[in-house]
Amino acid sequence: MPFDVVGTPRIWFTAWNLLSLAACLGCGPATPEVVPVTGKVLLDGQPLTVGRVLTTPSAGRGSNGLIGSDGTFELSTFGQWDGALIGRHKVAVVAYEGKTGGPEAGLGKLLVPERYTNAETSGLTIDVDANEENTVVLELSSR
Repeated sequence: MPFDVVGTPRIWFTAWNLLSLAACLGCGPATPEVVPVTGKVLLDGQPLTVGRVLTTPSAGRGSNGLIGSDGTFELSTFGQWDGALIGRHKVAVVAYEGKTGGPEAGLGKLLVPERYTNAETSGLTIDVDANEENTVVLELSSR
């Protein structure tokens, strides 16, 4: 019977390695829990028809979602429309008028006041709760 370097039969050494590997398959970093979040963005009471909602939680990965033509959005964190991490999120809304031309044309006209483009200055928050339906309305003002 072949032996490894410390005198243990190789079959036991191999079996131990396989068991250790099988036990650690679930040892990798777990994906934090996310829950669905949907909402609507209003600018002066009217649906914002383009743009993106971006969130920043107190810890972990933020989420984002495209704003549809009716002002609605669904947040994604790890996969398409999977939702957002549980807890409070600061929120930014970025929306530019469609641009024409190549990359030198720039982003186009900003459709929301600049303060909303930064989660730290927007004053907008979302509280994501695992036990509730997370449907929010983000009300922006051009004033």
